[in-house]
Amino acid sequence: NAPTVQGALETAVKAICGEDVRVHGAGRTDAGVHARGQVAHCDIAKHFPPGRFRDGLNAHLRPNPIGVLAADIVPDDFEARFSAIKRHYLYRITNTRANLALDIGRVWRVPRALDAGAMHAAAQRLLGKHDFTTFRDTECH
Repeated sequence: NAPTVQGALETAVKAICGEDVRVHGAGRTDAGVHARGQVAHCDIAKHFPPGRFRDGLNAHLRPNPIGVLAADIVPDDFEARFSAIKRHYLYRITNTRANLALDIGRVWRVPRALDAGAMHAAAQRLLGKHDFTTFRDTECH
């Protein structure tokens, strides 16, 4: 029941279009996880000049920490989740005894010594293309 990016976007669309819409994201993030370059789509009836829809969304998203970088008209068969061709993930670890300041909530702080060689060797198994089907919800298409 916490505020969501999807909810904020749907509220902003309603404010500028007067339409109740469902915003569909290319993927979901866990609570506390940040997304950069997330792609989403919604179907609206109203037409906007280039840039106006994006600017309207951003105006209505304030003061939320959400920014719409672009808003384009896409083909009718575009679906943000299933049209995505790749995803990138970045996990950051800070190896410091000092408390986090600017990176709090964005970095995992590990205050004890880490074995960088062992971590690098283990990380090599994560490189490349992988099938994560077994980690998906059974209702996922």
